[in-house]
Amino acid sequence: MIRAVAFLTVVALSGLLVQPAAAALSPPHLLLATPGLSVVAETQMEVSGPYANLRAKPTTQAKLLAKLDHATKVEILGKVEHDRWYHVKANGIEGYIRADLLK
Repeated sequence: MIRAVAFLTVVALSGLLVQPAAAALSPPHLLLATPGLSVVAETQMEVSGPYANLRAKPTTQAKLLAKLDHATKVEILGKVEHDRWYHVKANGIEGYIRADLLK
């Protein structure tokens, strides 16, 4: 019984030692699980057209947070699955932009 407890303690501690190292590799905003949001390889993109609307939610009906001019750089936080929207941060504001408006 003592061996089993000792083994489980070592396994549990090993798991704790691995988690912080893995977590340190990912930016903090990527650690939280957000339903329908996937991580993307690009970390920065820019507005490809004359402008792009930064919205509160990934829909054209959502509140308009800002209007971004052509070539404005945005930090990509993730991509909303099944829709064509990026979760971004631009000029200190976090929101959503349609993927076809970025390059």
